[in-house]
Amino acid sequence: MTTTAPHPVHIGDNLDVLPHLEGPFDLIYLDPPYNTGGRVVTGYTDRFEDWTGFMAPRLAHLPRLLAEHGIVIASIDDREIHHLRVLLDDVLGAGNHVGTVVWDGSTINSSHLLSVSHDYLVIYAKNHAALKASGTMWRQPRDDAQAMLDAAATAWRTAAGDRAVAQQRFRAWLTPRRSSLPRGLTEYDRIDETGALYRVGDPGAPSVQASRSFRELTHPRTELPCPVPKRGWRMNDASMDRMLETGLIEFGPDHTTQPKLKRMLADNATAVPRSVFRQEREGARHLAGIDGVGEFPFPKDLAVLARWFDTVTGPDARILDPFLGSGTSIEVAMALNLADGGTRQVTGIALDEGGIVQDVLVPRLRHCERTYGQTVSWSGTSSSSLAGKRPKRGSESAA
Repeated sequence: MTTTAPHPVHIGDNLDVLPHLEGPFDLIYLDPPYNTGGRVVTGYTDRFEDWTGFMAPRLAHLPRLLAEHGIVIASIDDREIHHLRVLLDDVLGAGNHVGTVVWDGSTINSSHLLSVSHDYLVIYAKNHAALKASGTMWRQPRDDAQAMLDAAATAWRTAAGDRAVAQQRFRAWLTPRRSSLPRGLTEYDRIDETGALYRVGDPGAPSVQASRSFRELTHPRTELPCPVPKRGWRMNDASMDRMLETGLIEFGPDHTTQPKLKRMLADNATAVPRSVFRQEREGARHLAGIDGVGEFPFPKDLAVLARWFDTVTGPDARILDPFLGSGTSIEVAMALNLADGGTRQVTGIALDEGGIVQDVLVPRLRHCERTYGQTVSWSGTSSSSLAGKRPKRGSESAA
């Protein structure tokens, strides 16, 4: 069993801590103050006369700390996104901006003119060109594809392995949903002899394809040659051999029918991340459900961060969170490690302002240690006394 090293938490101002950290980090997640103005419920100030002046010396450390293929993800809203983009362009280079993702959550204000429901995830690479040249491909699970896979698995299980019955039950599930699912997805409506969901595809090579095979395939039952597509097969001989070995070529009832290619949904159940996604905010509800944790304004969502952390890094990633806040990034890493056996490690920097560390961070991370079986190490000002204290519940009112 893989052992995960403790997640180190440094208590102090990140401006003081960052110069002493050593990289490389595969991911740096930034959740800086949004500069909303005023005093938020936990008592720390979120008003800056010069927000860019506050952020610039902190962001200056990013290039030194990032791995060669490292990624920066920054959460922000409309107030400061323009300034953040300029700052990150300056320290990382405008050409390393991968994209800006819009997270459509839920209504969080009561404005008379516009109900703002979105945040941004601004994404940069240390070296965008090198990342692309490495062959790195980001993929995220498709919820609609997973629903189909789950339905097929249920049909197979309840049919006790009877392929015909399983396919009938799956199509009964699929029929009323066809209009709401993408057409390309609903083509996966066949269940094979192992219970896997698939579709069949045209085996013929397109006219522009250079590498192709014209060899005849022998029908497994009649032992006679099957028709070859007019322009040849869309795979070469080596690929055809692999597909035959793995059962990805489906023969018809006899040799007069041209074989088809099997496309398995399980192999196509992910997609390139889209720049806009919708997911209800659950961060506050999750944090409120942890016993002994005080109030914290707008904690980040586990599911949202888990989705993106898992997309842009591997299971052994080193992650830096200079604005640790309520500790969501550490819980995300712990949850992902427990799920896939990974060894992700988050280094966090927590500013002990307004009682956040004692009232929120410590009880949350103690809960996480018990829940996920991983540990946190503490360093910095008053870290030992804070980590050992029993947290208090309480908060200041918004000014």
